[in-house]
Amino acid sequence: MNKETPFLEMDRRQFLLSSGAAATAAFVVGCDSSTPNGNNSTNNLNNLPDADVDGDDLFDADADADADADAEVPLPRPVTTVRETIVGQLAAVPQFEDLRSLFGLTRKGPGEPHIDRDDLGAAAVASGEAAIVSSLAYFAHMTDIHVVDEESPARSIHSPVASASAWRPHEPWSVHNLNAAIATVNAFAEVRPHDFIVFSGDLTDNKHNVELDWFLRVVEGLPIDPDTGADDDPLPAGRPDPHDPFTGVGMHPDLKWYCVQGNHDLLVLGNFDTMSFAVADPTGDKATLFISDSVVPTCYDEPVCVGGYCYSATPDRCHIPFSDDAYTVRDLVADPDRHWIDRVAWISMVMGATRNGPTGHGFNSDNIVEGVSYWVDPEPVPGLPVALVGLDTSSAGGVAASAAGYMSQGQIDWLRATLDTLAAANKLIVIISHHCARDVGSNATVLVDMLNACPNVVLHITGHHHTHEVYPHPAPDGLEPWHGYWEVQTCGLLDWPQQMRFWEIVDRGDGTGHIYSTVVDIDMPAGSTVEGGRFYALLDVQEGRSDDGEGPGVLETRNVALRVAWPPEMIPVLAALPVRDVETLHFYDE
Repeated sequence: MNKETPFLEMDRRQFLLSSGAAATAAFVVGCDSSTPNGNNSTNNLNNLPDADVDGDDLFDADADADADADAEVPLPRPVTTVRETIVGQLAAVPQFEDLRSLFGLTRKGPGEPHIDRDDLGAAAVASGEAAIVSSLAYFAHMTDIHVVDEESPARSIHSPVASASAWRPHEPWSVHNLNAAIATVNAFAEVRPHDFIVFSGDLTDNKHNVELDWFLRVVEGLPIDPDTGADDDPLPAGRPDPHDPFTGVGMHPDLKWYCVQGNHDLLVLGNFDTMSFAVADPTGDKATLFISDSVVPTCYDEPVCVGGYCYSATPDRCHIPFSDDAYTVRDLVADPDRHWIDRVAWISMVMGATRNGPTGHGFNSDNIVEGVSYWVDPEPVPGLPVALVGLDTSSAGGVAASAAGYMSQGQIDWLRATLDTLAAANKLIVIISHHCARDVGSNATVLVDMLNACPNVVLHITGHHHTHEVYPHPAPDGLEPWHGYWEVQTCGLLDWPQQMRFWEIVDRGDGTGHIYSTVVDIDMPAGSTVEGGRFYALLDVQEGRSDDGEGPGVLETRNVALRVAWPPEMIPVLAALPVRDVETLHFYDE
């Protein structure tokens, strides 16, 4: 494209594929990101506390039993953040303008070994037997993927409600980001497949049909054209264009996946019911009045500088400045594939994905008939006593619609009965929801009390806040430690630091267990298209526009080994199981 092309004659498509100027916008504070103080949260697992009564730490107990049984040279494992991290060349905080040439650039950082946490007091009830560790469940967790059609007219550039999450410079790469994350999991699965993968909501950004379709095409390994409306291509072939068609990597055939819904999957902009009087029809040719315009800036053949300070020039990257100068009100090319989808349509599309199991991915025909999106799988890993419960914590819509969490009384009653059934069947229980317990309004205390009351609940995994956090819920006064459980929140996949967690529930053979959380960075090869998404996700924080710099959390919320006590009825059940190798311990292998 000719750089003399007039600014206001360029269409949005051309601008998104250019390197452009960015304006610093106001910091918008989002959800609560306070860090709870936990007990015993600074012990490195290389020097575990007194739970290992014979002096054997968990790494020495890593079943050398397999060493003689299998003489084959194992495949090299990809690296987790236990051994190596990805950090900014500048810290992920607002930076001074004269450092702009380093904005968005990353480097390798030191690894972060697991930190042992015993906030629930589980070690006190360990039997004293020598630790014989065995894996009960090994799974991956991604949340807040936010696959987004950023070219939709139903966007919210100027939203006073959700500006920090309604318009991001890295949005054009959302589907590539997911694709790279699935490829990363697949690489680990080549060494040892996870038992399953969990997506805990906000798979999409704006409840568009095309957004969920792109998500499913990545998972199913199908062709994707991440471009709606006008289909033009201002960058020459071979340049890293995030809107060029590609084929999704597809999930490893040995993996199965589950999901729950988030507020962005069900509400317009994650906050509102479908309000035709306020938000533009996504299938139409007019943008939302007052809060969204059409993008008609220019393309640049050379790196653009802001105030004399330039962005990094390689690889080629596009940009969406947060500035009214880049937008105007004009007609767009309409696209019927952008239409809204409701709760049942969303579930139906997910159930239609058949490349990987299980059938329905947690949902079944009852969800369609009853119009609810909570579910249970009593045995996701055949032969192992671990159950999954997926909750629906998003607003039901209507005049009370909001990004805040919500649970109906009907779901509360269903959950109580489900927990009783699973506990009677001697199952350890993992709860999955988009929102945290504290988010579900008047039922927040009810939910925590219910989970504490069931001694088989060991873990509640969440998202929504785009920040790594760990919330211990110790047993209430008068109850034994096995009534305590862990609630753990994971950062969003789209926003910096763009990470997921690998989980492993491990029996120690002494009446207690460890729940390992290992943070994993997405593999983004140098020069790849998706690398531009990482660049602008970090830049978004360093320019001071986004509050998502809190996403990494603190050290004690990332790679952790969470001690848990088993209810007495579970101990003989676990003792009768065959020993399974603990994959997490191999993350330390060179």
